[in-house]
Amino acid sequence: MKAFVMLVLPIISFLFTFICRVKANYHASFVHTSPSLSREIRSMRKRVVDIDKSRKMAADKDESSASTFEWVKEGNLTKRTVQLTKPLGIVLEEIDAFDSTAGVIILEIDPKGNAAAAFRRGDADICLYDKILAVNNRDVEFSTFENVMDQIITSEENDVSLTLGRAPDTITVRWPNGVGVAAKPGDHFCDLAGLAKCKIPYGCTNGGCGTCEQSIVTDKGDQRYVRPCVSRVPKGLKFIDVNP
Repeated sequence: MKAFVMLVLPIISFLFTFICRVKANYHASFVHTSPSLSREIRSMRKRVVDIDKSRKMAADKDESSASTFEWVKEGNLTKRTVQLTKPLGIVLEEIDAFDSTAGVIILEIDPKGNAAAAFRRGDADICLYDKILAVNNRDVEFSTFENVMDQIITSEENDVSLTLGRAPDTITVRWPNGVGVAAKPGDHFCDLAGLAKCKIPYGCTNGGCGTCEQSIVTDKGDQRYVRPCVSRVPKGLKFIDVNP
């Protein structure tokens, strides 16, 4: 019996030591990886929040776009003709997906494209959501997207003439990236900058810090400073040129 106990005790001692070491290593490993796991969890939560913010911004943009489409549908559009060089640097979209004859508008303007360059030079008055009324003097006001694109693509000339329609009583806001937005008095400058994809640095977002402050020059020749996070488009103007 004594010999048996003497044989078993070392084994029990070894197992006890082994279990303690494994447990200690487990806790050490857990303590070491916990901050990493916490960071990953925080990162995942941040991504979820960012996704929610993006969805909200997209919804707000869709709502804003929808109201702009309503301006176009109302008719009585002011007309202007512009000459643009191919490739035009614009993205077109049908106004109503359920009515192909409602017409086509300019959905996006590439800041690096020919349309934006012409607008920056003052050679063409072209804005987001302008309706395409004619291509090279051919009426396309109530044409389908395919027909408008066909008129542009098959044009033999390198320059394309576009007759554009814009909602009345709007104010043309030209951003530093060359993208124009047709605004109405009371529109937030920050919303217009988002539509134009013009990057503006923001800080407090309540007008206190001045991080987003921009210089504007109006068609009346006066210069003033606005803070897009809180400022709105004033009344009584036809054109606003925004400069950083």
